Amino acid sequence: MLSSFTQNQQQQQSLYIHIVVDKMFKDLSFFKNVTVPIWFMRQAGRYLPEYRKIRTQKKNFLDLCFSSDLACDISLQPIKRFNFDAVILFSDILVIPYSLGQNVTFQENKGPVLNPINTVKDIKFFSEKIWLKKLMPSFETIKLIKRKNSKPLIGFTGSPFTLLTYMLEGGTSKDHYITKKKLIENPKEIDKIIELLVNISVFYLEQQVKAGAQILQIFESWASVLDGALFEKYIIEPNRLICSEIKKKFPKIPIIFFPKGSAQYYPEIIEKIEMDVISLDLKFPSKVLSLCRKKDIVIQGCLDPVRLVVGGKQLEETTKWILNKFKHNKHIFNLSHGILPQTPIKNVEKVINIVRENEKS
Repeated sequence: MLSSFTQNQQQQQSLYIHIVVDKMFKDLSFFKNVTVPIWFMRQAGRYLPEYRKIRTQKKNFLDLCFSSDLACDISLQPIKRFNFDAVILFSDILVIPYSLGQNVTFQENKGPVLNPINTVKDIKFFSEKIWLKKLMPSFETIKLIKRKNSKPLIGFTGSPFTLLTYMLEGGTSKDHYITKKKLIENPKEIDKIIELLVNISVFYLEQQVKAGAQILQIFESWASVLDGALFEKYIIEPNRLICSEIKKKFPKIPIIFFPKGSAQYYPEIIEKIEMDVISLDLKFPSKVLSLCRKKDIVIQGCLDPVRLVVGGKQLEETTKWILNKFKHNKHIFNLSHGILPQTPIKNVEKVINIVRENEKS
């Protein structure tokens, strides 16, 4: 653990809650004088030796996610080591297909493997009572985290379309041929699945908030697969519905939306989806910065995870460039995607130190 983190720990946490949870980002003049919150997507994971030690205790990755004691410990590992400004629930977006009765496993060097569905009839229409039972370990993990740590806790879910791709393809796909073919050939069938995924996503996020999550993130990891009318129908509209429903019940809960690889649609996304934070990919049009200021939306991002692996002088220069680029916006320092397993710990420490030192200058 770095000594520079512990010196300002109470101040950092107070400022973060002040800024994000209580929406003090609204005053840009105030924001310029406070800490830029920092956390990393997948901040708990394979790059940490303490995680690798725990990982051996469970053969199936989902078993690890659903072991509340272990998942709690893993969630808190990067907090103990780096003192990030928020805890991220250790789980996986594919707990949703699992809760719908789909078999989900994770294979070494391959990733997730699901028994692919063909139609909505292949999905088990469980009641919310069954959903609650199947997903309860995640909610118990949240409760454990809140008992052990006072930092803000981020819960999350995958977006309907991203979940759909895994459910149809049977895992990660390079071209998403099956998914796109079904969208075009049988949209009515797909619409039924998307509707179900919207409903269970809202349910899942609501239960996370009730368990203690203070911030929510929605991952549209495969947003780049679609364009035009399909993007509007299957990316924007389902996420608009989810955010709208969450805001009706929990208006003060900040929502982070991550539409990976869809920079050309950022203006439309910002205009139509009721979010508090947009997580930027590596490429984004400059007008997004002014649009976010106008709409009072926080920017999250956007350091390339590969740069974090490589380290050296380029890492320092890029980190400072990002801080300078977003200095007139409300900004959470993060990566453009999840941290990579081969990331050296010293490089994570370096970035955090630069971000912390930046507030003093």
